[in-house]
Amino acid sequence: MILYQNKYKRPDISVMKDRNAYHLCRLIIYAVLALPTGSFAWATASPTNWVTATAVSEAPQISGFASAQPNSLITISPSQAGIITRVDIVPGQSVAAGQVIAILGGPQIDAATTQAEAALTSARAAQHAAQISLTTEEQKLQQHLSTQQLVSQAEAALISAREQTTTDTENFAALQKSITLRSSLAGVVQTVAVSEGSVVATGQTVATILPRSGSWLKAVFYNASITGIAAGTTGLFTPSTGGPSVPVILRGAFGVAQADGGVPVALVPAAPLAPGAFGTVTLNLPVRRVTLVPTEALIMDKGLWWVMLHTAQGDKPVQVVPGPAQGYNTVIKTGVKPGDEVIVVNAYLLYHRGIAALYQPPD
Repeated sequence: MILYQNKYKRPDISVMKDRNAYHLCRLIIYAVLALPTGSFAWATASPTNWVTATAVSEAPQISGFASAQPNSLITISPSQAGIITRVDIVPGQSVAAGQVIAILGGPQIDAATTQAEAALTSARAAQHAAQISLTTEEQKLQQHLSTQQLVSQAEAALISAREQTTTDTENFAALQKSITLRSSLAGVVQTVAVSEGSVVATGQTVATILPRSGSWLKAVFYNASITGIAAGTTGLFTPSTGGPSVPVILRGAFGVAQADGGVPVALVPAAPLAPGAFGTVTLNLPVRRVTLVPTEALIMDKGLWWVMLHTAQGDKPVQVVPGPAQGYNTVIKTGVKPGDEVIVVNAYLLYHRGIAALYQPPD
């Protein structure tokens, strides 16, 4: 007798039982997720699951890129026409305040000097003569050989002579000062337009100097309104090349934002800055009251931030605008006020508790 072996194995009953149990568990889970919110105790936050939003004082700061902006160039020019007899500087040289730039000479300067000296000598002689005349008239008045009117006239003549002497002295000093051209401020020589022997006219440019001091900072801030940055705000400028920070004071905003949204402002440093210096400016804004919530309470959904609030009417999501983090908490700009009860435990699950209703369990 020929026996035929069955090529199909008999199903394993234990495996089928395990599969049925697995599908049954999945159906139970989907059914639980689809139930209304209040059907189970875990679907609603308990008193230990939320905290109260608090208000604290915050001293905000804003930072932006800044660069030193030089003032206008100083122009060195003579107040007298003449010939340059000496030049003591070259482009790129650092000069101190009062340092000699060039010496002016020539026939015109010599003639002007001779004339000024003669005028001063004449004025001094006239003053000396007026002093002697007044002394003589006062002595004669004591001897009853003169009158009070003559004494008064001598006094007036002496006063006039003194004034003329003062004027001629100042003119001579100004001429001597104009012969020696000096830098009024410390800085760096940018250009030298003359050489020894050059003939220069009154007011002609001899050299230009970029001041070291008096420079100002131009900074650009983003995410800040022009009205929110008040003149007089203090801060620090930190050079990118290293070195100590320099205190700065805000003078004001330019009034118009840039095309990229940046707000340009002008600041004055407390110490001189090298031309072309750049770095970061950090301004201290006025102290304000802000609302803090635990960072773990924040929920991101579709590019927006939310928190779950516990209210008398139940738990509900509220859209918020978060600010900077402070430790384990985050500043909330809008959406939550101090005293609101914010859910922190399983907030994400509670926010998405109705998600099962959007999906159909597989058959």
